[in-house]
Amino acid sequence: FHLQVAAEDVSRDEPKTSYVSRVSRLLLVEEPLAGEFVGPLVQQPRLMAVDDQGNCVSVGVTTLTVTASLKNADGEAVGGLEGNATILFSSCWANFSDLSVLSSGENLTMVFTLKDWGAQSRSFSVKNVPTTEAPAASTTDDGSVFSSSTAVSAGSLCLISVIYEVACCSTSIPLC
Repeated sequence: FHLQVAAEDVSRDEPKTSYVSRVSRLLLVEEPLAGEFVGPLVQQPRLMAVDDQGNCVSVGVTTLTVTASLKNADGEAVGGLEGNATILFSSCWANFSDLSVLSSGENLTMVFTLKDWGAQSRSFSVKNVPTTEAPAASTTDDGSVFSSSTAVSAGSLCLISVIYEVACCSTSIPLC
């Protein structure tokens, strides 16, 4: 390691100038994108803390956090946002990574708050995952529930296997 450091070129260029500035607003750089149905966001939001001139203000050296929340079309807070909704900054960036919307709704907005500053996303909509209903039991011409149909669900086969195992294989008296 010492040889590696000693072999590095030394620059005589002026170091990059840094200055102290205060955060004037949060800039939403990447909007959250929801899928059609409830679940993880397709695109996670990214925010940048900026000063009055739009320059990146590094707040990552502090313990400042940004919190995401959901609001409905009327501007009222609603639940259903899951994941790590409060995160620390890295330099001037706040990069969410695991947010999910678990409640359906129309024209929702995501609101981000850092002390006195905030940002808000465009509205988006999320639907509940469609459910499939079990097919209705049908009978054959002779009134039997058994037919020559080849459609058998995996759950039915599993249930039949369990019944067979319990009835035929779990006792010392063979029933089958």
